[in-house]
Amino acid sequence: MRKWSKPYPLLLLLVIPLMGWIYVWINREPGQIHLLVTDLDGKIPFIKGFIIPYMIWMPFLYLTLIYFYYRDRSLYYRTLITYTVCVLICYSIYMIFQTTVPREAMLGEDLLSRMVLFVYTNDAPFNCFPSIHCLTSYLLLLAASRSEAISSRAVTFIGMVSFSIIVSTVFVKQHVVLDVFAGVALAHVVFAVVQRIAASRTSPAEGRKRVSAELSG
Repeated sequence: MRKWSKPYPLLLLLVIPLMGWIYVWINREPGQIHLLVTDLDGKIPFIKGFIIPYMIWMPFLYLTLIYFYYRDRSLYYRTLITYTVCVLICYSIYMIFQTTVPREAMLGEDLLSRMVLFVYTNDAPFNCFPSIHCLTSYLLLLAASRSEAISSRAVTFIGMVSFSIIVSTVFVKQHVVLDVFAGVALAHVVFAVVQRIAASRTSPAEGRKRVSAELSG
């Protein structure tokens, strides 16, 4: 019962809209822009249907972190810390190495096309390398797979949604392949560092006790 009371640590999720405010502030055309398009990007078609997984990214991020909070409190903190560090690193890169992505020009009047246009209109084609959509989606899957408190079914579901979001970034021409790999690599490295620091501050006995309590709770 104690586990469901006083969920004040969930207020830490306010760091997400705070990071979003900073994103909007720096998402503008700088003096110099780099283009990281490869031959592989030219072979990837524009598929407007992928705008659906692309747009569920933010609800997916919030809901998964809330799920972590109730299933594995330590995982929640470690994932949120990793997210914050990764996004701040991305912002630092954007400020000194701004990139852009050529977008689809021919859009229709159907619902999916309007959804794509909505994203294009409200998100300037900058702040691309690394991809925050990709790093956070991969981070959620990576974190879930590292916790004994998260069921295999939940990991599978998180993995399916994460994969659909990651591939959607290139199919709706919001990112190029290099953005994807950079985002995934950044999440993997930072999470590993956070995990190592957390492990060094927790004794084996405390770790086993915590996992046991979370599984039984």
